Amino acid sequence: MSEIVERAETTPFPLIDIEGAPQQRGRSYGRQAADRILRSLAIYREILARDGMDWSKAREISRSIIAGVERAYPSSVAEIRGIAAGAECSIEDIFAINARTELLYGHGNFDESDPDGCTGAVAMAEVTRCGHLLHGQNWDWKDDCADSSIVLRIHPDKGLPILTFVEAGLLARCGLNAAGIGLTGNHLKCEHDAARSGTPIPFVRRQVLEHATFAEAARAVMTSQLGFSNNMMISHCGNEAISLEVTPVETFWVPPEEDLLVHANHFIAPSARAKMRDLSLLSNTDSLYRDARVRKHLARAAPSITIETFQAAFQDRYGSPRAVCRSLFTGDTGLPSATTVATILMDTTLRKMWVAPRPYGPHRFTEYSLD
Repeated sequence: MSEIVERAETTPFPLIDIEGAPQQRGRSYGRQAADRILRSLAIYREILARDGMDWSKAREISRSIIAGVERAYPSSVAEIRGIAAGAECSIEDIFAINARTELLYGHGNFDESDPDGCTGAVAMAEVTRCGHLLHGQNWDWKDDCADSSIVLRIHPDKGLPILTFVEAGLLARCGLNAAGIGLTGNHLKCEHDAARSGTPIPFVRRQVLEHATFAEAARAVMTSQLGFSNNMMISHCGNEAISLEVTPVETFWVPPEEDLLVHANHFIAPSARAKMRDLSLLSNTDSLYRDARVRKHLARAAPSITIETFQAAFQDRYGSPRAVCRSLFTGDTGLPSATTVATILMDTTLRKMWVAPRPYGPHRFTEYSLD
């Protein structure tokens, strides 16, 4: 593999404000983010075509599962209808990018030698200088997504305001809400994936961020029916955090250890490691050192961990280009690799988020506030 020259500094992710009832806020989302939504569609249309799936097939698969998802998540599907109308595309288009995991891993011939990554971490209030719980992650995925992502600030007609970093057109990725709930997510894979149909992950993540209590947020994950494995780290400003390793057949949990909670892309819960074949490690072997190195970096700074400590930990370049901060390189296929698309940091007490696009090169953090 050969290194590619670093890009120039990427402009900050745009902040999109939406409010009102589901379809109303969806239309506003679609109109304001139309250019980036179309870019999201182009990214996944190209990936699927490269893996042998025509976009018409992606729409057909989406059409077949919309009704089932709508029964469980009616307001989210109403919002998707609004997004489609606002961006002047079909509901199947928007549903397809929300179901990109299901399409790529369940129906296509996706090249898993360069998969979805991510390294996430939570520092409990006992080990931070400010006395607040801090929560963040590096999101590793297709580099072009740095040009298709946004920060979405949602003021619904009913329920809690939400601030989420997300690919344009999706319902949620990581973020926080007005009740102090924080969420990040990481890719996992086991032998039970794709054995049954399930809810696309963005619907579950949005539901987590719609809840006011830590218990309700965790229950939203544990009662979901996913078709693919995923790790979701949930925190609350009242100084609680849990890592939920969700598979299509069972959910496992990992509590903080010595006031730190760190997760990359392999199963950590002892019960999960005893029961599951961890297929994540076949393509994400670097996960074994990524979480260890972030944990060590944070532990060295305790009990005075700051947002800057998180920034430095997520800049770790050991094992580059397959590092905590993944740089851009050309793989064996001649295509650009997955990179660290963004670093996202949150103080759920302050209801603030700091996000840097393409942190493997020249970058800066932009502050976004729920208020």
